[in-house]
Amino acid sequence: MRGIVATTSLPRTSNRSAVLAALLSGVEMDRQQLIADTGLSRATVFRIVDDLMGESLVREGRRMLREGPGRQSTSVGFNDRSALVCGIDLGGTNCRVVVADALGRAVIRSRDATPRDADADELAAWVAGRVTDLVARYGGGVPLHTVTIGLPGVVTGDGRSVVASHNLGQITGTRFIEAVSALLDVPTAVGNDSNLALLGELQYGSLPDRETAVLLAMGTGLGSAVSLEGQVLVGRTGLLGEFGRLPLPGREQRLRDLLSGADLVAYARGRGVDVPTAQTLFADPETYADLLAEVHGALTHLVTVVALAYEPSTVVLTGGFSESFGAGLLAGISDRVADTVGVRSVVRRSDLGDSAGLLGSMAASLGRLYEALGVSTEHSASIAVDRDLVVRRLAACPTTPGAPGAGHDTTPGTPHDDPMAEG
Repeated sequence: MRGIVATTSLPRTSNRSAVLAALLSGVEMDRQQLIADTGLSRATVFRIVDDLMGESLVREGRRMLREGPGRQSTSVGFNDRSALVCGIDLGGTNCRVVVADALGRAVIRSRDATPRDADADELAAWVAGRVTDLVARYGGGVPLHTVTIGLPGVVTGDGRSVVASHNLGQITGTRFIEAVSALLDVPTAVGNDSNLALLGELQYGSLPDRETAVLLAMGTGLGSAVSLEGQVLVGRTGLLGEFGRLPLPGREQRLRDLLSGADLVAYARGRGVDVPTAQTLFADPETYADLLAEVHGALTHLVTVVALAYEPSTVVLTGGFSESFGAGLLAGISDRVADTVGVRSVVRRSDLGDSAGLLGSMAASLGRLYEALGVSTEHSASIAVDRDLVVRRLAACPTTPGAPGAGHDTTPGTPHDDPMAEG
């Protein structure tokens, strides 16, 4: 676990923040370990732990034998059942929801077909109803603290309005955001789905924290996001990184016409190729070689644009559409871009797949929970997150297509073990 440096000269709020950040790793430890990790005095740590136990944020764990003289000590750990958080990845085709405990460990996960014909109010009521139902049925009476929704559209920097949405037009404006926030009745934030997917990759994937990275999300639509020094950039108008709007050189088509699932199918049909999905094209590369050559050229052009714009060390592809690109093809694109513009970026598929956006939304909700508990930005960045455990917990909540007439299907995660038993 990474050490957290603090001193007794810091204000009480900062001392509390340091202790909480150490415990939010999810690992139980005794008070002596907390003293060593935070650099705080014995009296300060014991007082803060007592206060946190009084708030039901920390609880006693197992007895621990220490080397050398002294009595046995009792470990303490953060109470994961003190609150629930929710992350939502609302797409033009599917809506994914995860409800997790206060350590980011999935309790329940669902996947539904997005009701595309619903208006803003109806869609807001449907989303809020799904969350309320999941919490009521699987939350064990633990209160929901905060919700974050990733939206497939251009979201303003303040998160109050959607400027445009190519695949889910009813969320445009402020009506959907205002309605769903009111219905959920807990702090609710929205963000661009690509930005949140990149946050998920940074928090739970293998992207280096301090290197520039670009994420290209190729699902029903085409989105992108960029991080500098571990921070995802958010523009004032939300148009930052909307490269899908760019026209292809010498053509009337835009990048998104060839690099998003719905638009590629429409483009293919305009060329006389009637296919049900974009994946159908990639499944038969010999038959559709000419179309796929156009797609590969469009992707090369997009990577060239982002390479010149940001000089990223990594360009990561996510979304169902991205699964169609093999490692050899992506390596070749990286080479061509380096030869053309002199910028070497590793182009690869996501580690997290289509879970990146869901994990990013959950991470954003956890961040707001920790801020409300008094954890500073500095200490929050030092929390030693067990990435593998979080990802495994999410994967242990499998989802299946909704049963006919049911509209959705949910499968609970693994039994919610006491974190004190996980060590």
